[in-house]
Amino acid sequence: MVQDLLQKATTDHKDLLGAYVSSALATIVIRYVASVGHPGIVHVVLALLAVVGFVTGFLLIARSSVEPAVKAGTVIGAAVVSGLCFALVSYLFP
Repeated sequence: MVQDLLQKATTDHKDLLGAYVSSALATIVIRYVASVGHPGIVHVVLALLAVVGFVTGFLLIARSSVEPAVKAGTVIGAAVVSGLCFALVSYLFP
């Protein structure tokens, strides 16, 4: 039973897991860039990479072959995960 669910998560829902990961990493990077006092060109590049991470997350969801209801749930879930990552990073590194 558990092995079947793990198999499905690593094959059918691989794109959805990638969306969660890319949105969480993009949130952490954008939080870092937002906390910098005097941004430079490196911070601009990091901000652009964070935007690419968010867009990648949505494209991975769109590419997935699951039902539309699961895709909608993944968008909401990725937004919640991003919010939690932002709050956690803000709390740990004020």
